[in-house]
Amino acid sequence: MKSWLRALGLLLLGGLLAAGYQWYAQSRDTAAKALSRDGVVMQIKQLNRLESTAFYIDTIIRTEKKGDWRKLWQDAQNGLFVVRGKVLAGLDLEKLSAEHVRMVDGKALISLPPVEILSVDLEDIEVYDLQTGTLNLLPPDKAVFSQVQREAKKQVLAAACKADILQHSTRQAQAQLENLFALSQTQVSVYPAAAPVCKV
Repeated sequence: MKSWLRALGLLLLGGLLAAGYQWYAQSRDTAAKALSRDGVVMQIKQLNRLESTAFYIDTIIRTEKKGDWRKLWQDAQNGLFVVRGKVLAGLDLEKLSAEHVRMVDGKALISLPPVEILSVDLEDIEVYDLQTGTLNLLPPDKAVFSQVQREAKKQVLAAACKADILQHSTRQAQAQLENLFALSQTQVSVYPAAAPVCKV
């Protein structure tokens, strides 16, 4: 008799646990479905910015500074530098607002702002060759290194633009945001803006 009561008690306990779990799962689903425009924007803005594409390139920079006749042209300077640069493109998510999100039948439709170049950095500058005058007697002009940095950034960005970095970044940003919401089980459709013209 006691074993029968024990079995009945276990059955009732199991039923209560199953009902409790079902209620919990339904409440979670309802919470996930009750999504607002501001909620979607908040989820995205937690990322701050979305670096969707990184472009790396090595480039060669030549510099030439003409010498002064009063110094017998010994201050003339020729340099050859190998530079490794990186360009990051993606979305500045601070530009995303509730106006970019529409809610239709519990699904979020997100219109992204255009991607942009987020940064152009020089990771390494190697002096391959640097000559000052005929006899290499005078110290190198430090202003040449600033010139190398400016020119290298231009060349690195130009190469990234030629490789269609903004078009690639647009596709990547869309895919990354769709994956982000897939993990949170939120139904979204992401519509990227047309890639802007890449300017050097």
